[in-house]
Amino acid sequence: MNADTSAAGAVATWPAVLVPADRPRRAGALPRAAGLVRGTLPGAAREGGASAHALLTACFAALLHRLTGQDLIALATPEGITGYAVDADSTAADLAARGTPVTPGADLGTPLVAVAHGTERRGAPPFELHLALDRRDDGWTAELSYDERLFTADSARRVLARLRTLTASAVRAPLTPVSRLALLTAEETHRVLTEWNDTAADLPHGTCLHTAFEERAAADPGAPAVVHGARTWTYGEVDACANRLAHRLREAGVGPDVRVGLCLERSATLLASVLGILKAGGAYVPLDPDYPAQRLTAMLDGTSCAAVVTDRIRAAALPTAPPGTERQVVLVEALLDGTDPDLAARPDTTPGPSAGPDDLCYVIHTSGSTGLPKPIALRHRGVVNNLADLNSRFGVGSSDTILGLSSPSFDMSVYEFLGITAAGGTVVVPEADRAKDVAHWAHLFARHEVTVWNSAPALLELLTEHLERTGGTALARLRLVMLGGDWCPVSLPDRVRALAPDVRFVVLGGATEASIHSTVYEVVESDAAWTSIPYGRPMANQRAYVLDDALQPVPPGVVGELHLAGTGLARGYLERPALTAERFLEWSYGDVRDRLYRTGDLARWRADGVLELLGRKDFQVKLHGLRVELGEIEAVLRAHPEVKDAVVTAREDGSGARRLVGHAVPCLGAAPRPGELRAHLAKVLPSFMVPAAVLVLDELPLNVNGKLDRKALGALSSAPDAAERDTSAVEAPVGAWEEHIAAVWQDVLRAGPVGRDADFFSLGGDSMSALRCLARIDDSLRWPELFSHPTVRRLAAHLAAAGRTPPRP
Repeated sequence: MNADTSAAGAVATWPAVLVPADRPRRAGALPRAAGLVRGTLPGAAREGGASAHALLTACFAALLHRLTGQDLIALATPEGITGYAVDADSTAADLAARGTPVTPGADLGTPLVAVAHGTERRGAPPFELHLALDRRDDGWTAELSYDERLFTADSARRVLARLRTLTASAVRAPLTPVSRLALLTAEETHRVLTEWNDTAADLPHGTCLHTAFEERAAADPGAPAVVHGARTWTYGEVDACANRLAHRLREAGVGPDVRVGLCLERSATLLASVLGILKAGGAYVPLDPDYPAQRLTAMLDGTSCAAVVTDRIRAAALPTAPPGTERQVVLVEALLDGTDPDLAARPDTTPGPSAGPDDLCYVIHTSGSTGLPKPIALRHRGVVNNLADLNSRFGVGSSDTILGLSSPSFDMSVYEFLGITAAGGTVVVPEADRAKDVAHWAHLFARHEVTVWNSAPALLELLTEHLERTGGTALARLRLVMLGGDWCPVSLPDRVRALAPDVRFVVLGGATEASIHSTVYEVVESDAAWTSIPYGRPMANQRAYVLDDALQPVPPGVVGELHLAGTGLARGYLERPALTAERFLEWSYGDVRDRLYRTGDLARWRADGVLELLGRKDFQVKLHGLRVELGEIEAVLRAHPEVKDAVVTAREDGSGARRLVGHAVPCLGAAPRPGELRAHLAKVLPSFMVPAAVLVLDELPLNVNGKLDRKALGALSSAPDAAERDTSAVEAPVGAWEEHIAAVWQDVLRAGPVGRDADFFSLGGDSMSALRCLARIDDSLRWPELFSHPTVRRLAAHLAAAGRTPPRP
């Protein structure tokens, strides 16, 4: 916004100024500033022809800009309604000289903030905040009236204190832009930057990620490390196999910072392979075997993997190395049983140290806005610090057992395989073909007396729903829940406690770029007033800063961008220097200096030093714990030869679950079908990134400024196109199985009547809704069966042919 705005018509809309409040605003409630606090302001000299009163009013407008993040500030003043357009270079004197008269009307939100001459109070002004100024000798008396339904007296006093600090800064440095004027007192600055980040702890982060496992194997080689199916592998067995693989990889040239692709299902072999790569000194790059070949190619080539550890089945599906490069393939399906002569001939003793704590331990990819996945290069030190913090903080030990549900491509899997074993515990791995079977999870919980849960919230919610419906008692021994990667439903802690009364319920926050988790909040008691569970406080040896767009710290209660720092910070994005420079930065404020990662998350400090997360600053979203750049999906959708433009949005369905919706504008004369576009996306993107629905539009809706109107997009129905549904809504289900399946789909997908030829995925089904359906349809139904028989008719016929009996209504 240009500060030279000089006419009311130059700005389309002057919004209401919404100062962050202590209590929610109520619809229809008229503001009434009945509370009152008093203070003083420093004398303001005339600057640029502006009167002292005008300069103080401009300073108040600047403060409101800093508190709200709004660039347009409209105030009720003695001269009428005055608008201030604030840009990055505006000074207080600029604002004082360029205040714009605003005509009340449809283009103005109701003025909620006012400034007046004189401090003689007459009743309760009809504003949320009302500042009255009166000249007293060399300074000014300020009275701030406030709406007591919204603000506490302490908050009102802090507003005055910040106005005093900002005004003094403006008087001392009149050429300083308002975005860089001091806002916090010295005491507040110390509190938010130093006191709330006093997290130093003596944790063993000067070691490598595999070191703790080696120590456990040496101390108690017969202890159970992994349970998979009917077999249990001990620490000694896994360690010996990992050593053999490490020797093999050393011979292949693997050493510090050398990347090794890892393409395996979750299993004991996966753990041994991860350890083998780390022991060789290399860094593993998880490759999900379910990803399309094009994405796997980008991941392998983008990380310059020197080798790939996999099995024969997956090796055949992996892309070959680019011409002129060499990439060895090491097959490990016989690693644990010792039948592969090449691996069995290698020594089972440790090959000795190679990498150090500041070398790479793994490279995990997240979605990238350019259409390419982003490779994040993590160091041993940061990951070891995080695992050690969790284990020591929550007393995890050799008597604990965890269920290994997270994909190796999701960094929460690091705790399930390496975190629990660093403490001497056991990981239970689901059967490969039942990894997405909630009933199977419940069975494993009961059979192996699982004590620790670690996942994105959506998976625990699925298990909770299943046990609530079936009356199961599988969580009887559960003592610790750790959730991260996505928003946790406010109701979930109490629902889990109803099944596991003694559980400690912990919510973790952070980013892959900061070694898994950076903040922690233990939900001791749920608060009915919560709209979301707090984000928590910085973890051991980690720090958090909430900064505005000018990288200035914001006061408690004010929204800014969350920045992370400390031991956990990644080295950066592998071989992507421009992207690393964009997201990682050296920063200082006063005496505080740190290296930061810009998360893109909007957050604020509570008055007690607890962080609250509010959403995304950009168009990146979290979906079932996985980070998704909507721009990456849009880039793939635009690559379709019949698509001219595309936008992808994330919206909540009737159950509150978030789902992706694509919007495509076809090229002139083209008429792509939604199903065709989804199939195009599925060839390139992982299943969790394929939108549940794609809408083909004549054009994208634009607002009055010619920009994309995302609200209008959100109002469009995302129901499948009628042409895509064929006869699904015409022919009713036939027989008990079809009627049962249709009823489950209708309930889970919040769909209308479901016909016998309805396709689960065309109805908007995705991986999470599929998991919800499996156990409700049949306890033994597995994910591949639904994927292979996606219509009501075909799935019912498949179940009937298998001799299964539908449940009674």
